[in-house]
Amino acid sequence: MAVPRSPDRWVFILLVVGLVGIGVAVALLVPAKVLGAEEPPRPVAATVVETGACGQGMDTVEWDAGGQKKQAKLDGCGHSKGETVEIVTTGNDMVSSASSVPSGLPVGRRLTALLLCMAALAGGFYAFLFRYAPLRAPAVLPTPRQERVS
Repeated sequence: MAVPRSPDRWVFILLVVGLVGIGVAVALLVPAKVLGAEEPPRPVAATVVETGACGQGMDTVEWDAGGQKKQAKLDGCGHSKGETVEIVTTGNDMVSSASSVPSGLPVGRRLTALLLCMAALAGGFYAFLFRYAPLRAPAVLPTPRQERVS
């Protein structure tokens, strides 16, 4: 006769799943600034000073940085002289177009880490069930075949 499982086990499982779900929601919704991530670079309006032919060179742009005029190579080509372009400074001698920099929340790394933790939790729970699950006998034991003597 089978012994019914207590409902306490299912309450525990639902509690763990619920807490993991709340943890995932909080971790994805917490601003990156709170977790110590650096601010995304802000776009700046720059004017194209020199144009470079695509395949041979890069455009040179000029922008106002705190009262000083700065020039740098633009990581792109094909703009006309005098054109205004939104750029993002990277701190090097090169700047990038603002449209080429990803915008939005940097959720990818946090989501990857959370999914890895959930997979480890599920694997650990599966191993727990394998290790501590009661061994059960089959419901119907096979009877040995007896040979007939004719």
